[in-house]
Amino acid sequence: MSQKRHGFLRAMGWFFAVCIALELVLRLFGYGSYTLYRPDERLLWVPLPGRTLTVVNHLPITINNQGFRYPVDVKPKQPGEFRVIAFGDSSTQGWGVDDNSTYSAQLEKLLSRNGCSKQHFEVIDAGVNAYPNALVAEKLKEVLEDNIVQPDVAIFAYSYNSNFEKLTKLQGKAREDFLRRVWFKGIVRRSALYNFTIEGVLRRLVYYNLRHVLMAGTLSAEGGMEALDMDYYHQALEQSVELSRAHHVQLIFLMLGSKGQVMNKDMFPFQTAMLDFAEKEHVPIVNMIPIASTKNQDDVFLDPVHPSVAGHELIAEQLLQTVQTLPPYQAACRNENASTLAATSSPVH
Repeated sequence: MSQKRHGFLRAMGWFFAVCIALELVLRLFGYGSYTLYRPDERLLWVPLPGRTLTVVNHLPITINNQGFRYPVDVKPKQPGEFRVIAFGDSSTQGWGVDDNSTYSAQLEKLLSRNGCSKQHFEVIDAGVNAYPNALVAEKLKEVLEDNIVQPDVAIFAYSYNSNFEKLTKLQGKAREDFLRRVWFKGIVRRSALYNFTIEGVLRRLVYYNLRHVLMAGTLSAEGGMEALDMDYYHQALEQSVELSRAHHVQLIFLMLGSKGQVMNKDMFPFQTAMLDFAEKEHVPIVNMIPIASTKNQDDVFLDPVHPSVAGHELIAEQLLQTVQTLPPYQAACRNENASTLAATSSPVH
């Protein structure tokens, strides 16, 4: 063996030894414990169940066996249960906040504290990281057709991942290639070293470029706002409304804004379309843009789009006000009051 080759092998040995050492050390600090996603023929990617950590802040995130961020598996609804389910992207799933701080978790606590006393309230978080509006609609369709969750109210939250809208149209080999990339990323993301370098230190420089490679051939544009298919977006909204009505589920739209965004200024095309659609179809909508714009932006946002704990609390408070005006909620309260009145007015023998 030549001296040069021996030197090369020794250098490679040291390199792998350092990588292994870094991998082990980084795991002690929570890297390598991020939520993993598996390929799915219908929804393209879905979270694997388990207890993991958020990318930002390394806080607990629990995914149940149904792919929801909820502490237990959801069983068929029982009498006296009032169930809400929220669909959306990472802002709904709860980017950078713990299990108890998402707007779904906070809404559940608010309803339990301020709602009908004998109702058991459940608010299920069905948000999935990076879902565009089209996949939010497809996820809603899957859950309603499955007929296990049987929600009284479904929340359709606006997604900023509009440059991924074409993903649901992938067919044949293009779809197979994409699913293969999802599988590969699921393998790579198990590495703490990858988490630290690519999704941490080099997130802005490398990660988003890698994501564009992963989404190759599916992006409308790098910014995502050019050549958007507005007709397809309207179809997704219409499908969600029709399905909700067919399953006797009250649909709410949730309009999420970005840091510093002001109503009627710099509105994204899909935001305007959702607001117009809600008004035309008489769908209740909670519009957070004018509400969040009056708050200290650093208090209610972790970054340009993701709500902080305070931001999630603000969303939950606004949702509570709307949910309490909805016919399903009022009917549940009336039934409870009627049962109480019947019990108290029954003759004593």
